Formats: sequence, structure tokens, C-alpha cells
Amino acid sequence: MGRKSFMGRDSDFEARLFRSLEKNKQQFYKMTTLRDNVFIIYTNRNKYLLKGFDNPEKLNAQKLLTKKLKEEGFSQTYEFVDHLSDFRSNGVTYSWIEYLKPNREKFSFSKRYWREEGLNLLENYHKATSSFKEEIQVDYFNQLKKWEDRFNKFHRNTHKVNRLVSNKHIDMWLKWGDYALNGVRKYEQQLYEEPLVITHGDVAHHNFFHKKDGSLFLIDFDLISKAPPIMDYLQYANRIMPNLENSEELWTYQQINQYKNNKAFLYALVFPTDIFREWNRIIKESATDDTSYLYSVQRLTIKERKHRMAMYNEIIDLLKK
Repeated sequence: MGRKSFMGRDSDFEARLFRSLEKNKQQFYKMTTLRDNVFIIYTNRNKYLLKGFDNPEKLNAQKLLTKKLKEEGFSQTYEFVDHLSDFRSNGVTYSWIEYLKPNREKFSFSKRYWREEGLNLLENYHKATSSFKEEIQVDYFNQLKKWEDRFNKFHRNTHKVNRLVSNKHIDMWLKWGDYALNGVRKYEQQLYEEPLVITHGDVAHHNFFHKKDGSLFLIDFDLISKAPPIMDYLQYANRIMPNLENSEELWTYQQINQYKNNKAFLYALVFPTDIFREWNRIIKESATDDTSYLYSVQRLTIKERKHRMAMYNEIIDLLKK
């Protein structure tokens, strides 16, 4: 039943998936593809998320993380399904994850109370991981190196980017990037003054999940690492800034306000990380034919510049003080 759903998938993947279910006496019904190597699997007994992992060690770290979170009383995430066996196909390890029923209203950073809800959840996550961080085998995170790599890659891509936006915009963002990196280099030690936790590493809106009952869950731990909480809060601040009228609102969130006098944090806020990230992705994936995606990045680069500049200058005023 449901084998038509496997059109485009190889027979090895199909056979191993069926075998994993049959060991638990479950019958495959159908499959829905969410993205590369992530599927919803329907059986005669249940519904599951099936996710592929390129690195088995990272999979094991995520399994241990979610298990320890539950033990510490942090219940707002999914569980890996123990009674279904992982399987490996074409170099990818597939693991079964609890399916969470979504709310009709998806989480976003567009509403203040959602931004607050996300920060509170992130804070509770950090508190939970602080007690077992040594048990999770993951790398230490280096924010400066990551951004230097992103900046240099964008710099190398400018000869392609300038076919899509003018050099004056490219040069402006490069200047802001260089300014921010120089400031972060100077005060880098201020990023590492807090005790380490297991940071999430990808606090984009799509990794906060409203369940059907309205509760907020934190999902997708592919980029976890050992780092101070400031790293997640910095990324969160960068993510929500386009939704704020001005930078003053940033400091009304208590989790972010604690860094108002942290010069490394302030310099990092004016690093245009999203612009560099999205252009690098377009070039890497040759995504210029995706007109909707391309337009959104062009808009981010050009049309939203005025709002971004106003916020950056407000943050520079704080640095001068």
C-alpha cells in the first residue's frame, strides 16, 4: 500500500523504510516530502517525522540532547521514537521523530508577544542545557570565524552579485560588515564572559513551532554547539530587527537588554549577516531563476536599507556613549 508515493526514491530507501516499520508490526500507508531527506510517514497506527542525518555522531548528540531536556523538565520539544529502528541508505542515517500536530497559526517574529514567547522558551532551554552540557559531544562555537567566512565568501561573490544589484549597495554592505567585524575582533572576549550552555544555533522563526494546543516548541537541533547564551540571543536579535520600528524596542526584552553595554554584542548587531547569507546562498545554489526568492533578497538589500540604516545608526550612538 502506498508505494506510488515513492516515485523518485530508490528501492534501497524503500526497502529499508518498510523493514523498519515491519519490525514494529506497522504498515506503511503514505509519505509526504517536507524538504530534502525530511518526510511525514503515515502508517496504519501512527504518523511520524522521518529525518535523514549525514553525520551519525550529530544524530546521536541530538538524541541525547532531547532525552536530557525531558529529564530536566524541558518538555517543549519533540522526542525521537525508540521503538522504530534507524536505518541507513545511500550514506544517510534516517531516524524517526515524534510527529507534532501544528497549530493553524504558524509562529513568526511579526508579533511582539510571539517574540517574547520565543525568548522565554530559549531562556528555559539554556537553563536546562547548562546542567548537562558536558555530556553532549558537540563542537565549540566561534561566532567571529563564522562571520569572517561569510563576509569573505560574499566578497568573492560580488562579481556575480553586482549583476543583480548595483555596486553602490554592495560596497555599502561590505563597509558595514568590515566595520562590525573590526569591532567584534576588538571586544571578542565580551562574547565569552558567560558560562557555556548548549546553544541552539539556528533560532530562525521556522524552528519555533506552535503545536495544535497553542504551546510553543523548539525544534531542529542540527546546529547545536557549546557556547554562551549570548550567541543565540545575538542571532535572535538579528532575526527580529526587521520587525521592529526602531532599535529601542530591542532593549525592552529582558534577555537582550542584559547586553546593552556589551560592545561586542552592539558591533555584532550592525553586521548584515542576513544579506551576506542570502546572497551567498543564491550564488551557491544558482537560484537566480527563483524570481520570488531573488526579489525578496533584492528587497532586503535595497528597499529595506533605509529602515536598517536608521537602526544601525541608533546602535552606533549607543557605542559612542
